[in-house]
Amino acid sequence: PVLAMGALAFNTANAELSVVTVSMQQLFDGYYKSTDANQRLESLREEAVLEAQEKEKELQAMVADIQAKQEELQNPMLSDEAKAEKQAALEGIVGEGRQKQADFQQWQQQTMAELNQRGQEIRRGLIQEIVGLVKEIALRDFDADMIFDTSDIMGSGVPTVLHASDSLDITKKILLKLNADAPPPAPAPAK
Repeated sequence: PVLAMGALAFNTANAELSVVTVSMQQLFDGYYKSTDANQRLESLREEAVLEAQEKEKELQAMVADIQAKQEELQNPMLSDEAKAEKQAALEGIVGEGRQKQADFQQWQQQTMAELNQRGQEIRRGLIQEIVGLVKEIALRDFDADMIFDTSDIMGSGVPTVLHASDSLDITKKILLKLNADAPPPAPAPAK
């Protein structure tokens, strides 16, 4: 760090250093493609929830069937042969129920992992797109030597830049460029 500061001081002494800042979090949140991606992901999550509810209903129906079969076994009027038949049927249903429960749990884990992975891939792609535009504009329009992020988009709890003059911030300019090709908002539904 001392060498880096020394090199920075040396370079600053020899030439004017051009620095700009952006809030990657504001750019990400304000980018229309982020909103679209979040809506698509939310739609996929809702579909998964509906499918999970259907699977849970099937499991609940199996549990009810198992309970009914268990009650039938308690009937004192059943012969030993009938009890053995019902016991075998019950064991088959219980085994099937355990398998369906295991399949459901595996499906849940896999679906959640897929949704999380898809969300991370989308986020990563959008961030790369935003960073590319930030670099392009900062270099072309501001001849920037350095670009700092003033937000905490990576979630460390500490922003990269603790303080910077508002005059260095180009977030709004980049956000306008990011959303320049945004589709017009859908008309409000008629009442």
